[in-house]
Amino acid sequence: MKILKRFLPQSIIVGLFVFFLVFSIITGFIFQIQKINQYKAEIIQINNEIENTKEEINRLEKLCNENDLEEVARNQLGMIKSNEIIYVDSIERDN
Repeated sequence: MKILKRFLPQSIIVGLFVFFLVFSIITGFIFQIQKINQYKAEIIQINNEIENTKEEINRLEKLCNENDLEEVARNQLGMIKSNEIIYVDSIERDN
């Protein structure tokens, strides 16, 4: 009984330390799992964007051949030549 009383404060301190250690490890694992899930969601989103971009590239490649490349650049991408002046009809712009 004397031994138990003698080591009780030390056992409480060791027990609290072990509890804190286990608690820290568990919360660390939970945090890492949340980060992994977040990164997986971002990877899925980026992969979807890559697929959409690939589909758009394939669609544009089908539309484009060497003869109508300039037409696609002007009409769909809104590109102009460096020496051109663009006039916008105010009636079309309001619609």
